[in-house]
Amino acid sequence: MGSDLDLKHVGAQYERVALEEKDLPYQPVDLLTDWFSKAVESKIPYANAATLSTINQDGYPSSRVILIKEIKEGQVIFFTNYNSEKAQAISHNPKVSINIYWKELDRQIRINGSAAKITPRESEEYFQSRPYESQISATISDQSSVVTRDELERLTDELKLKYPNAPLPCPSYWGGYEVSMHQIEFWQGRPNRLHDRFRYELTDKWEVKRLAP
Repeated sequence: MGSDLDLKHVGAQYERVALEEKDLPYQPVDLLTDWFSKAVESKIPYANAATLSTINQDGYPSSRVILIKEIKEGQVIFFTNYNSEKAQAISHNPKVSINIYWKELDRQIRINGSAAKITPRESEEYFQSRPYESQISATISDQSSVVTRDELERLTDELKLKYPNAPLPCPSYWGGYEVSMHQIEFWQGRPNRLHDRFRYELTDKWEVKRLAP
């Protein structure tokens, strides 16, 4: 078929430093913040981008890219519209998965955990720190619903007239989620596909094991 595509020849060699068991911290969030700091220092574009996977009411997994805005008290925080598909899925089933990949560092992080809304005050504080245009788009967007471009532009113009060059109030339907981590896996690419891969799992305490690459 003309639409077939053979990608078996596409590959890469991994030449990065080792991830040694002796260097692993007891708390996985310490390694998580360390890796994030190095990704930011390396000037990787959108270093805080991650794939969030949820389960919808029909039992299907659904994935989309989000931006992680904070790691606080061992939890990963992101923001969204509370009426969006992802938020509806979280309301139905709070179990989520987050995947982060930095090809520039040959590193991947996989997180399994439970998502819950942060406080309205915390959402308001972050909302007010956002650019004016971002506040506008968050307010007028009924995220995941069907819309026309003309409607979006009309709503934008109307809101700019109502709030000309001024901060907007945080909508009640917009805010943050915090993901409490139950399992987190760190993957470091190594030569000849003998990658370093460690999984932390929380029982009564954090336990870590090396996994086969």
